[in-house]
Amino acid sequence: MVAVEPKAVPSAHQFTVVIDGVETAVHEGVLRCNGGGTVAVVGPGVLEVSRLQHVVVRGGGVGDVRFSRCGYAAAEGCGAASFHRCDEVRVDGARGVSVRRCRSADVEGAGAVAIRRCKGAARVRGAGELRVGRCREADVAGCADVAVARCRAARADWCGALALGRCGTADVSRCGAVRVDRCRDASVSGCGTVAVRRGRVSMVEPQEPMAPPMYQQGEPVLAAPVEIMSK
Repeated sequence: MVAVEPKAVPSAHQFTVVIDGVETAVHEGVLRCNGGGTVAVVGPGVLEVSRLQHVVVRGGGVGDVRFSRCGYAAAEGCGAASFHRCDEVRVDGARGVSVRRCRSADVEGAGAVAIRRCKGAARVRGAGELRVGRCREADVAGCADVAVARCRAARADWCGALALGRCGTADVSRCGAVRVDRCRDASVSGCGTVAVRRGRVSMVEPQEPMAPPMYQQGEPVLAAPVEIMSK
């Protein structure tokens, strides 16, 4: 790995980048890696990473990181993280997360999250606003406001407002206000208000109450009794 243009874009923010197990501190310039991959500071607190097979970036809580065409790409403690056409994506603790056309995504402890067109599974634990669309599988828990659309399979547990649209199968448990629109087969257990529009929903008797899991975002407030509305 060779550094070039070390003073191209100076920044007071410092990123910690781990490439294939080798850790490097980056706060300015461009790193050109074997295989054509690059790590570049393109603005104050903004890092762009492209075409690396295995990379982890730690941003210290305020830096923004943009990944493109990487194999395994992870962001830890960054202000915002975006991923485009990567294989395996992981995020832990970010203010905002955007994932587009990646193979799989695993997000924990984030603010606003948007995931689009994942070939595999999108797994989110603990988020504020979450939007998932056109993924093979969506698995979410501990999120405040969730919308899942056009996924083959969806699972949701301990979420607040939840909207499911045009999904194949769905398994929903212990969520607040749930809306199901044109899902082929949905199972709902221990939720608050359930609204159904052109879908098949099975109500399942809830099991014994369990303590909610520990997530950074607030837990949903469950209403009772269950109300089913169909149009």
